[in-house]
Amino acid sequence: MEEVISFLTNLHPLSGSLEAELRNRFRFIKKKKNEFLLYEGEVCRYAWFLQKGLVRCYYTRDDREVTMWFLEEDHVIILFESLFRQKKSLFNLQALEDCELCAIHYQDIEAILRRYPEAMKLHQTFTEYYSRLKDLKIRATNMLTAKDRYRYFEKHFPQLLNRVKLEYIASYLDLSRRSLARARGF
Repeated sequence: MEEVISFLTNLHPLSGSLEAELRNRFRFIKKKKNEFLLYEGEVCRYAWFLQKGLVRCYYTRDDREVTMWFLEEDHVIILFESLFRQKKSLFNLQALEDCELCAIHYQDIEAILRRYPEAMKLHQTFTEYYSRLKDLKIRATNMLTAKDRYRYFEKHFPQLLNRVKLEYIASYLDLSRRSLARARGF
């Protein structure tokens, strides 16, 4: 729990009452490698803080998985559209490693946002972060050669190169495994 409070405090100062409220509402959970936090078609009911592990977000298109992003330790996992509109998710969230997370339920988030105006600053920060993730994805896959896509991934996500299966990197870059192998020079 200390990790999530420290992370949030670094984003925006928390009042004592908000910190106490968050401590009361977050719950610690574990997910084993390859388990899902959420399946496509389910309504997202939680936001998570990833203390340990690696998670990917993907959807299926024409029987192919398309990875949208990877998140590792010390990140918040939110599917905004599904969570805040309580709509069916278009995405799957899968643990790529054993994960330790702190989860907070949608109703608890809504209550905190109503009660603590300062919490809106955190909401805004997360919105901006996910917008940046989408921008990175677009830049990684639009108008670049396969080799340039891979170089882009190397530059922006070097910490993931040895943690993520090549098939998932190919899926993120919108490449076949064969094209990715050529781009890597193998």
